[in-house]
Amino acid sequence: MSHPDWLPRVRRHLTAPYSISTIIMGATLAVMVLLTVAYNAYTYHRIANETLRVAQTNATSVARMVAGSSSAALIAERLNALQSNAIDAVQLPGIDRISIYKPDGVNLMEVTRAHDGVHVDTGKSLGNSVVAGGLPTGGLDSDHFVAWQEVDKDNTLNNVWVRVDYSLENRDAELQRLWLQSFWMALILMGVVMLCLHLIIRKALAPVRELTEFAAQIPLRMGDEVHLPKASVEVSLLQAAINQASRGMALQVNRVQAIVNTAAEAIIGLDEFGRVSTTNPAASSMFGRTEDELLGQVIECCVPGLNEQALHEMFGQGMEHILSISRVTRHDFTGTRADGTLFPVEICLGEVKNDKTLRYACIVRDLTDERAAQETSELYERALASSHNAVFITNGKMEHQPIVYINDAFQKFVNLPRWDILGESLALLRGKNADDPGVRELMEAVREHRNANVTIHRELENGDVQIAEVSLSPVMSDKGTLTHFVGIVSDITARVRAEEAMAERRAQLDAIFSLSPDGFVMFDAQDQLVFANPAFERMTGLGKHASTPVSLSQFEQQLLALCDENQALPTMRGDQPDASWEEKLQLARPQRRVVQARSRRNEAGRRETILYFRDVTHEDQVDRMKSEFLTAAAHELRTPMVSIFGFSELLTRRKFTPERQTDMLQTIHRQSGLLVKMLNELLDLARIESRGGLDMQIAAHPLNETVENCIKGLMLKDTDRPVLYDTLPPLQVLMDPEKMQQALTNLLANAFKYSPQGGDVTLSVRTEEDEGVRYAVIDVRDQGIGMTPEQLERAFERFYRADASGNIPGTGLGLSLVKEIADLHKGRATLQSTFGEGTTASLWIPLAEA
Repeated sequence: MSHPDWLPRVRRHLTAPYSISTIIMGATLAVMVLLTVAYNAYTYHRIANETLRVAQTNATSVARMVAGSSSAALIAERLNALQSNAIDAVQLPGIDRISIYKPDGVNLMEVTRAHDGVHVDTGKSLGNSVVAGGLPTGGLDSDHFVAWQEVDKDNTLNNVWVRVDYSLENRDAELQRLWLQSFWMALILMGVVMLCLHLIIRKALAPVRELTEFAAQIPLRMGDEVHLPKASVEVSLLQAAINQASRGMALQVNRVQAIVNTAAEAIIGLDEFGRVSTTNPAASSMFGRTEDELLGQVIECCVPGLNEQALHEMFGQGMEHILSISRVTRHDFTGTRADGTLFPVEICLGEVKNDKTLRYACIVRDLTDERAAQETSELYERALASSHNAVFITNGKMEHQPIVYINDAFQKFVNLPRWDILGESLALLRGKNADDPGVRELMEAVREHRNANVTIHRELENGDVQIAEVSLSPVMSDKGTLTHFVGIVSDITARVRAEEAMAERRAQLDAIFSLSPDGFVMFDAQDQLVFANPAFERMTGLGKHASTPVSLSQFEQQLLALCDENQALPTMRGDQPDASWEEKLQLARPQRRVVQARSRRNEAGRRETILYFRDVTHEDQVDRMKSEFLTAAAHELRTPMVSIFGFSELLTRRKFTPERQTDMLQTIHRQSGLLVKMLNELLDLARIESRGGLDMQIAAHPLNETVENCIKGLMLKDTDRPVLYDTLPPLQVLMDPEKMQQALTNLLANAFKYSPQGGDVTLSVRTEEDEGVRYAVIDVRDQGIGMTPEQLERAFERFYRADASGNIPGTGLGLSLVKEIADLHKGRATLQSTFGEGTTASLWIPLAEA
């Protein structure tokens, strides 16, 4: 027969140990039962007293009423009226009987209400005198309350007494009803309170249950933490304590595990039969078997002779076992690795009480190295004696630290017999030097009992300097007292000489690369940028100072990003396996340059990749300008030469009229003049460029004189149209008057030439300041054909003419000459123009400071 699901829970709550909810619910229920019982008793008593008081009041009131109404009838001796009053009164609620007695106890009448009506009886007696006993005392009589009332105390002859019996049956029924109502209300209230209390306790203890479940799982979830939202103070404290315990257990276990896992010795746990139950990584490393291969195996497979019987013999059933005294024993065994190799081990065994799965703790120490150290100690001594490094040992217990041991290399280093070395102090290392800083540092280290690494320079007998590195270390005993000093001397003379030569060579190369106008970049064998000289950084803005390492591929992408997008991008490396390439790069950033780039990988060395960059901007510009110049010059020179050659040929072969000959000769003369002017301007430009202004005499001169002389000369030779200008300010400027007059003449001539339809040509002088320098600015304005923005950009190019029709004479060299002269004066020439409206040419000349 199966039990209901709730029965086990009820049993669990009713049997000890009790839960907190059961204790709280039981205690609350007991308190509520006691309070309910006390409250019901109090309520019952109070209701009983209240109903009794009501019955007394009602009975007394009825008795008074009947006595009052019977007074007149008694005086008139009308018994019928008296009976009628009694019958009327007995019908009132709760009145069962009304009796009227004489003072001597004789019953005049008794009116009783029954289920079948009202009955009237007479002739009953109390058995004693009412008057003699005084006013009868009312009170409870069985299930009635009796009230007495005297009708007329002054009428001693005909006085009567009225007795009213008030029924308590209704009172008892009401009392029972009220008590039952109170009892059920108490039970309902108790149930509601217990239900609410159960829900509250269940809600309040839910975090406790979660914490209990989490605490039960701590051994499996060490280090985990539980976080309950909106918990009470006690639950929060319990949660913090459990979390701290979890962290503490995890920390402790991790510490123990870390110690076990990092231990150099193998730590193995054995059960009572000698089988492996736990291991650490050192055991797997020592025996060459994985942890899975070791677990469950008998320890004898790794340590022959260490079996169950041997373990029991080591930890026999003696007095120590009876007294439960923990014991540790050590033994030497021979271990075996997975490949069958035997090696000596020392085993420390400890017994664990009351744990069958971990009965013995076994620490295995590999003695191979220790035995090998013993075997190699003599080998080390022989190796030390035959070492190429000079080794010496001093006696640290003696004041002057005498040398007590040297090897052959040290004797060779100092070049003295052994008996002249032993017993000497470290001052022996000085040689002929009276005070070497390195030896002085060694002596201080000896006095302070510390390490020292110094470089000494020993002057030999033949005058050569021997350079050596000396390392000195103190040797301490187990108690921390100094016993010896061990020193190693390395002759580094050849190395120092080689390093000095290499440093000198490196400095020379660094100077060459730093001063070289060409850029050099080097990448290592892993294609990482390691070197870029200043010339390359100035050339491209790239270098080795990037925040992240730059690879060769990234470098090529950065380099391509600097190239002009309007030009065809070069192909770097391509499919060449050695990463070598050669390209001409058209750089647009940080400024326009033409760079010849080459790359080569040093396959025979360390596989470095070296990139070479040469700025050929000037050569490229010269080549381009040479081509443009030759093309333009040939075109400009051919036009007048064709006219001269053609007309002169006609004059030599044919006869013309004198007028026609004169016209042809004038044409030849005009074209010859144009050709001479062009050649003169070319010669001026060539002379200015070749000499760089060295033949110019720049000094402070009044500007107004130069401007007026220029205007006068122009009016005499080239035009009869006036130049309009106001009074010129008396400014002193730094200039060569002849060259500046030539530049200003070209500007005025251009203004007249490019105003073929007339229009005023005006000249004005103003002062401006730019970047801290004050200039005198000569503005020449015309109202000619003007220039478009495209024409304005090329106006200062040689042989460029804004008028392509050929109707306006000129060579296209005037503005170029103006620009060159202005630049040599550390000034500039600028143009502002609107097509069809005219042009303003400005010549900026530095002012002479006072």
